[in-house]
Amino acid sequence: MSMPLVFVINLDKSTDRMAKIAKRLDELGMSFERIPGVYGATLNDVDLNSAYSSQLNKSIYRRPLTKGEIGCYMSHQKAWQAIVDKSLPCALVVEDDILIDSNLKLFNEKLARFTESFDIVKFHCKKANPRIVDKVPIGNGYDLCRFDKVPIGNIAQLISFNGAKKLLRAHSTFGRSVDEDIQHWWEADLNVLGVFPSVVHIIQNAESDIDDQGKRKGKTNIIGVMRNIYIRIKYEYKLRTNKKKSILPVFFD
Repeated sequence: MSMPLVFVINLDKSTDRMAKIAKRLDELGMSFERIPGVYGATLNDVDLNSAYSSQLNKSIYRRPLTKGEIGCYMSHQKAWQAIVDKSLPCALVVEDDILIDSNLKLFNEKLARFTESFDIVKFHCKKANPRIVDKVPIGNGYDLCRFDKVPIGNIAQLISFNGAKKLLRAHSTFGRSVDEDIQHWWEADLNVLGVFPSVVHIIQNAESDIDDQGKRKGKTNIIGVMRNIYIRIKYEYKLRTNKKKSILPVFFD
């Protein structure tokens, strides 16, 4: 199979970011299309409530989402829908504020031959020493891994056609941030893998388009603290009682 198409999520106002990531993808010979990001700060209540459920949020999440987080989620939904609409076996979905290692192209080409073996492959992990429960070499000192906990963040992910369909079906409406919904992978029956060490990196000291639309605020009273503890315990219980056992693909050069 040829190199998977890249979808770049980019706000209309972020022209500099688009120019930089386009230049890098061109250098790597990776074909891409721009997904116009949803700027949550400009959405009216009807648009916000078309996808975000405040009632669901109250039942499953520790705080209300900001408009920036809602817009971010809706932007990723657009990318998932593009994969389905174009009937792509898989596609790489990236945010525009990242640095890309040259290995990303190689790994996407390899993974594109095994789209039945994953729904999502993440290419970034914040932790320097995450707990890995299974792994196979993918080349150049990197491994394709199954993590004990899916890494937070959605800055670069290879998503299969079936994975996109699962995401759209399970999360047409949402109450958490997009990366935390994927951390709750059992809700959509997702097979989430990752490449480690990270192949893409966050640009240090870059301004956050999400935080630019409103700071995230957590509850600090005793009710909020107890709620957070309950949500965390419930997550850990679900994580320990749901285990993916599918075999990782073996790569041959």
